[in-house]
Amino acid sequence: MLDVVFMCEGTYPFVPGGVSSWIHSLIEGMPELKFGIVYLVPSEEDELKFRYEMPENVVDLVVVPLYDIVFKPQSKTPFQAAAWQEVTPFVKGILRGESVGFDQAFPHLSPRGDREPTLTVKELANSYQAWEVLTEAYRENYPKASFNDFFWSWRYAFLPLFKLCLAEVPRARLYHTVTTGWSGFLAAVAAKRYQTPFITTEHGLYVNERRIEISQADWIFVDAPRRGALEVGLGTFKEIWINLFLALGKLCYQHTDHIYTLFEGNRRKEIEFGAPEEKIEIIPNGVNVEMFQSHEIRALKPSGAFRVGLVGRVVPIKDIKTFIKAVRFMSAEIDDLEVYILGPTDEDEDYFAECQTMVEALGLSDIVVFTDRVDVRAWYPILDVQVLTSISEGQPLVLLEGFCSGLPAVASDVGACREIIYGRSAEDKALGPAGSVTWVGNARQTAEAVIALQKNPAELKKRGEAGRQRVMKYYRRDQMLDDYRSIYHSYTDGRVGEGVKV
Repeated sequence: MLDVVFMCEGTYPFVPGGVSSWIHSLIEGMPELKFGIVYLVPSEEDELKFRYEMPENVVDLVVVPLYDIVFKPQSKTPFQAAAWQEVTPFVKGILRGESVGFDQAFPHLSPRGDREPTLTVKELANSYQAWEVLTEAYRENYPKASFNDFFWSWRYAFLPLFKLCLAEVPRARLYHTVTTGWSGFLAAVAAKRYQTPFITTEHGLYVNERRIEISQADWIFVDAPRRGALEVGLGTFKEIWINLFLALGKLCYQHTDHIYTLFEGNRRKEIEFGAPEEKIEIIPNGVNVEMFQSHEIRALKPSGAFRVGLVGRVVPIKDIKTFIKAVRFMSAEIDDLEVYILGPTDEDEDYFAECQTMVEALGLSDIVVFTDRVDVRAWYPILDVQVLTSISEGQPLVLLEGFCSGLPAVASDVGACREIIYGRSAEDKALGPAGSVTWVGNARQTAEAVIALQKNPAELKKRGEAGRQRVMKYYRRDQMLDDYRSIYHSYTDGRVGEGVKV
């Protein structure tokens, strides 16, 4: 049996980023533990490419496709009135964004031991009883919406949920989900099935990030307003998806043994989204300071240019377009300006193309360079300022990594950026600011903060040094590893790697 199984959705080991690097560092840092990975993917047809070299102590990797639904031939079963009576409140509650009735519904949705679930996925999706529940939910919640569109929204929202109840997951002494949502739900299912604890660590707030993405999505139908009516809110079907993830978040919070988060702002929002306050503990991320300080500096062409970098994926949530607009303002005030966008460009090719077009339209082609994937350790030392314009973040490791090289930051006021740049405690704040925090989506304010540092070299150096001292004192990787090692061993109870049966 494994010691710890990570539940991962859109992260490790197939998608690079801060959360993936964090998982990788935990696994590498605890070679005495045996790890497994459960990775959720939309379809088994999706091409998966490893972005990390898997550590030797990862001994199992399971890929679970969410939307590939295959109804296996099964013998006809009698009508289970009691089962439907106990499943219905759970299903209807999710449509309202509530987590109710999971314990009662579980035996009918998921196996445990030798017991098979009472209801099959086919029954849950295609039976007359499923139709009755669906139409009742429609009349109770969305009677004025198009039933046809409601039906398909329902189907695509609930079939993955029913499928996850049946997913085969490796047994472990502890399950660790790094988000709520689908992976948090699967962690709750696995923990209940095997009578095993699970813990949750949130970097960004999954519910909040999905709400942002769904509100901007063009793949979810928005019903047109009736004649003479005003269009208010997001629309029925975006509301269904937001409520789904809100409900899954609450379910994860209610059933997890403990919630670990990165900063005080996250803790407050988790409580607002339904997390029990007594379950939450703050453990900041940490970076391997020595690795970023000792890396050989890559030589660029000699120049006296002022170099600004954004380290991140070229995707909408990083708001690269606001950064590009800010560069336009910077270019009017900084004569010799070089700008580098350091991160993968293939995760949203349409968005990347739009960003390239914007660079060209603003006449910035000689200034802005998209590097794609690079070893950022070689870049931090040769940059003058790091900029982050994300519309949602947890505790961005890129800022802490830059601090290791004395690189000050200008970041949008999301996640832990304010604490990282200005300090958390009185003692921390006494070190001084390590850059500036700006409003989300405000290109001019972002540019003005960078320009102010460029025009004051002494302040630029001072803020870089404050960042270096802050990361050395409060955000070291070895501190974080010690915290999680203690947590893991408290659950494995000293039986590390013994393969004890349950």
